[in-house]
Amino acid sequence: MKTILITGINGFLGSNLAKTLSKEYNIIGLEYSLENQFRIVECNYKVYSAENGISEKMFTEQLIDIILHTATFYGKTNKNFIHLFNANIYSPFNLLNKAIHHGCQLFVNTDTVLDRFVSPYALTKRQFQEWLYLRKNEIKVMNMQLEHFFGPGASTTNFITTMINKLKNNEPQIDLTLGEQQRDFVYIDDVVNAYLTVIEKQNFIADPYSSFQVCTNQLISIKELMILIKDMTESSSILNFGAMPYRENELMHSETNNSALCALGWKPFFSLIEGLKLTLINSY
Repeated sequence: MKTILITGINGFLGSNLAKTLSKEYNIIGLEYSLENQFRIVECNYKVYSAENGISEKMFTEQLIDIILHTATFYGKTNKNFIHLFNANIYSPFNLLNKAIHHGCQLFVNTDTVLDRFVSPYALTKRQFQEWLYLRKNEIKVMNMQLEHFFGPGASTTNFITTMINKLKNNEPQIDLTLGEQQRDFVYIDDVVNAYLTVIEKQNFIADPYSSFQVCTNQLISIKELMILIKDMTESSSILNFGAMPYRENELMHSETNNSALCALGWKPFFSLIEGLKLTLINSY
């Protein structure tokens, strides 16, 4: 049985990947801190800490075949540059070095579709992706560019989760941009299946570096999405469109394309409405 290391295994994406892949693979995890592993508390995964760096012990104790790098730091304020650099570039770069040194077969990276200058977070994700591309002849790389994904159990900072909570609580007024951004929203189960697909089909992919955009190819404006969620929650909140400015370099029209993933046999099974219903049913 092959061993898969999942970084950020207690995160929304990492924990869902672990629970699905543990049926066929030996799963181990990497987290910055080993405290409060609330998403995987009932799972018997061996989890290592990255608080003091990437441990050599992890590679000597485990024969790691595949790394799924899902750990990330978003840095919601502009005061987190050092933390952003350490979490999104320095630490995964060290992990990459050790993976190459110990003969790991595959590095699957979690990337974003956002332009590098939308935010410091997006910049660090792009910079690490470029390092992966540079070192593609040392380890096979698959880069997963994720559109906005959502579902039950997502962090309260997740956009859809945040808006559902505000609307269910009937906040008097929710300040928003004009909401003209056309974005693609992917349900968590479809994202997990995208990772499962590239892992299963890795031997059919000859290129040392491949990039896949994980999306549904179905765009909706933020304004339409908010009106939809408001109707589904029967909320009395007022949606105050135009109260907030757009971010600099805001992505106004997502131009992602899932054809590379679909060519491997993947396809999204959940529509936006189906995903929202499941998220609402399982929200608290």
